[in-house]
Amino acid sequence: MIERKFLILALLVALLSAVNAQDTYERNASADVQNYIFNLGLNDSTDQIQGEAEITVGFNTKPEAFALDLIGGSETYGMTIADIFEGDEKANYTFQNNKIKIVPSSDSTRTRIYRIQYQGTPERGLVIDTTKFGKRSFFGDNWPNLARHWLPAVDHPYDKASIEFRITAPEHYDVVATGEKIEESSLNNGYKLTVYKEPAPVAMKVVTIGVTQFASRLVDEVYDIPVTAWVYPENRLEGFSDYSVASEVLKYFIDNIGPYSYAKLANMQAKTQWGGLENAGTIAYFENSVTGKNEVEGLIAHEIAHQWFGNSATENDWNHVWLSEG
Repeated sequence: MIERKFLILALLVALLSAVNAQDTYERNASADVQNYIFNLGLNDSTDQIQGEAEITVGFNTKPEAFALDLIGGSETYGMTIADIFEGDEKANYTFQNNKIKIVPSSDSTRTRIYRIQYQGTPERGLVIDTTKFGKRSFFGDNWPNLARHWLPAVDHPYDKASIEFRITAPEHYDVVATGEKIEESSLNNGYKLTVYKEPAPVAMKVVTIGVTQFASRLVDEVYDIPVTAWVYPENRLEGFSDYSVASEVLKYFIDNIGPYSYAKLANMQAKTQWGGLENAGTIAYFENSVTGKNEVEGLIAHEIAHQWFGNSATENDWNHVWLSEG
């Protein structure tokens, strides 16, 4: 398959570059992000998103200034910040050169919650487009460091955290995201709230959302882990067939490697720049992976293997990312 050969060649080039590169990301000295809650508002009128991030930060030593990544606004794309709070008080912060720098208040509290209110239109990271069948869609496509285009976060794998997505979107959309679905509620204004929560720590490169018109099915349960398929309604039967092998693959890896870390294993047909993207518990596969001919078993096995190699066990430096692809 030509697409697969091209993908493998591109991957090898990327890996060779990664081996030779040095990781120059400036890390926070004492701040350790422990949990993210992302409240996201999506709409059908514009590509602008409304966001509020609630970020729990623990300090390993005396609280010091720390940084988060977020791409700032230009005429067309990027994010603007309305305000940042530390607890109930306004925080001391700057937002320059795609970095939010926050100076903690002077008290000695080691764990603090920051709220960042922001909005904007992401250029990358959150792909707002139409599916191959012409339906409007929103897909998180963060790997390797594109989360900063739509989520204020430490956009580097050295600092993993638990995560919760609270997504408000028009009622006609189906929503899947990293974690277990814990709420779906109509807001009686043409919108609904959908909440997903993942307690296992994850890197920002492998968190995602998928918002479009989906057909979904419970494929199987493997050791009480729900394995699901989320595909476009127009190729529903073909997608359910192609992605059904995921349950066998998951069982094989659990039996031969060890416990699975995440709340579920969702397999999602998606708009992605990759052939497959190993988002933790919510894997994305390129739109044309669905044929009804069961041609992507190798791709599915590769992405599920990443749930252990790259997701549960994560590189601390970008120049070691080749270890999970080897």
